[in-house]
Amino acid sequence: MVQLRMKMLGRKHRPFFRICAIDSRRPRDGRPLEELGTYDPMIHETDKRYSINKERVEYWLSVGAQPSDRVAVLLKKIGIAPRVKAKRKKRPEKPAPKKQ
Repeated sequence: MVQLRMKMLGRKHRPFFRICAIDSRRPRDGRPLEELGTYDPMIHETDKRYSINKERVEYWLSVGAQPSDRVAVLLKKIGIAPRVKAKRKKRPEKPAPKKQ
């Protein structure tokens, strides 16, 4: 399964992230399938913190990639509504049959 995650770069007290499409079996900072953009939380202007290739993100979402929680928040700010897997609802338990 493919996930959209943030790959951490930078140095101590200066984080920097790349938004990547990564195979879910690989480590967080491992080799990505494709790099889709960047996120720099240290920039004061919120609109300039991220730069993302919308077309490629929409492609990966259409193929079935699942964004991580933080990436989903960024995509929502940009205006891309990620399709999140629907959680299965638990069936209500049936009462046990009465013993006679």
